[in-house]
Amino acid sequence: MTLEVSCVFASPGVVLPMLVVALGAAAPARAGAPDKRAHQERRLVVRADEAATLHLLRVAPGVVTTVVFNDDILPSSVDTKALAPLFAQAKVYPGVMVLRPSVAMPEASRPLITARFAGEDAPRQVTFLLVTDPMEVDTLVEVSRHALSPEALGEELALLRAQCAATEAGLALLRAQCAQTGLGGAVLIGALGPEAVLFERPVKALNGPGLEVVGSSMLYRHLTTRVMAFALGNAPDASPWVPGVARLTLLHGDGKPGRVVLEAPVRMLEARLTPGMRGQVVVEWQMPKGSDPGARYLLEAWNQEADRAVRWEGLSL
Repeated sequence: MTLEVSCVFASPGVVLPMLVVALGAAAPARAGAPDKRAHQERRLVVRADEAATLHLLRVAPGVVTTVVFNDDILPSSVDTKALAPLFAQAKVYPGVMVLRPSVAMPEASRPLITARFAGEDAPRQVTFLLVTDPMEVDTLVEVSRHALSPEALGEELALLRAQCAATEAGLALLRAQCAQTGLGGAVLIGALGPEAVLFERPVKALNGPGLEVVGSSMLYRHLTTRVMAFALGNAPDASPWVPGVARLTLLHGDGKPGRVVLEAPVRMLEARLTPGMRGQVVVEWQMPKGSDPGARYLLEAWNQEADRAVRWEGLSL
């Protein structure tokens, strides 16, 4: 309300007072500039298998964030005393939580709010990670608890145990296969059938920088399986050689490389060849269906960095 008093002079020497009363609604004082963040409404589902998940809750100074739960929570489970330094209002009820921060959430140590649900169903609780986003703020968040009863959890546990038992049985078979060695082991695991295994000494390898194929290489053929076996020496002044990928390339009639047919891992017992070290190396692959029996190939065995390799040109596979 504004009160204004004026005086009017009617004639010389006479003064008539006039009271002017102006009534108006004063605009409320603003504590600060209006919040320009986009106000968002979200729904989230809390599942039994995600009990340890942190759910992001974006709050902003002076803005009320309301969290509504479809299942009751225990108000006493929320530590409102710990929130007091950051919030002007932090009210927790069985189905609703009302938050109004007084400051932005610290980024160095972002606070958490954990609320426990009433009852014994899973999940037993939900945890929010409080942040202040410069662009958005959550004004309404609806939390749906995808609860599982103890009976349902028991059924899921029984199913998981059955799956674990089946997986363990498969692993036991793989362990038994890995334990088989030699030609007899190859027959037992089905890698070697009644068909003949052919081998030959292919063309001499072309050595790469600091590398030498020691002795003769051996090329094995069994059905569509091909294995190139060789001893590789790393020069004393060379860097360590870590096995990488082998590349099989089709050669044109003029001997020039064409398309890459396939890639296969280079395998050794050792993890690497240190300077001056020698090791046995194998490359195994399956020839693609329809391969031309008269074709010629280039085989390259590269290291992990793909900057040092040995190669065989003109292979007939």
